[in-house]
Amino acid sequence: MNSIKKIAEDFYKISGDSNVYLYTKPLPMVIDTSAPEAKAHIKEQIESIIPLERIELLLLTHLHYDHCGNAELFSNAKIYASSEELEDFKKTPEYFFFGKVPKEINESIKKANPFPKKIQDLEVLEVPGHTKGSIALLDKKRKLLFSGDTLFQNGIGRTDFPNSVPEKMDDSLQKLLNLVKEDGYELMPGHDY
Repeated sequence: MNSIKKIAEDFYKISGDSNVYLYTKPLPMVIDTSAPEAKAHIKEQIESIIPLERIELLLLTHLHYDHCGNAELFSNAKIYASSEELEDFKKTPEYFFFGKVPKEINESIKKANPFPKKIQDLEVLEVPGHTKGSIALLDKKRKLLFSGDTLFQNGIGRTDFPNSVPEKMDDSLQKLLNLVKEDGYELMPGHDY
């Protein structure tokens, strides 16, 4: 399994099956949590920088198991996901985990809050396609774009899941590609493929 990469003085990328991003300032926060199978790796990597209990915010680009599968690790964090994603998860949680959702993760997600338009210094962008409530996060100060599973380094997210909306993917992709190609944002994808 891959490990941690320091991108800036207070910002890290933890690679693995899916990427986890860690800000230590101004408030300690994590973007996405990877899959349950990566729990020990994610915990070890984050704790090499900051204790898990100090994480105050957990921001989820969408609620597929490989992005929220370790949400319970951040017991002191306030959790955010899009309102569309939270509503869809309540109706059909099995679509996000492709089967039964582990109890501790289900409990964590039930406590999640809907995203405001902006959180900390990050702007929240709606990018439906991969899921109905997929979002991206824009860090204008550092010119970083957290694209979740909408846009990858070498491709795009799948739209064949029961909770996908393929007819909206093109508009979402165009929005993100414009930020990368025209505005010079560095892509921070959900996966490195």
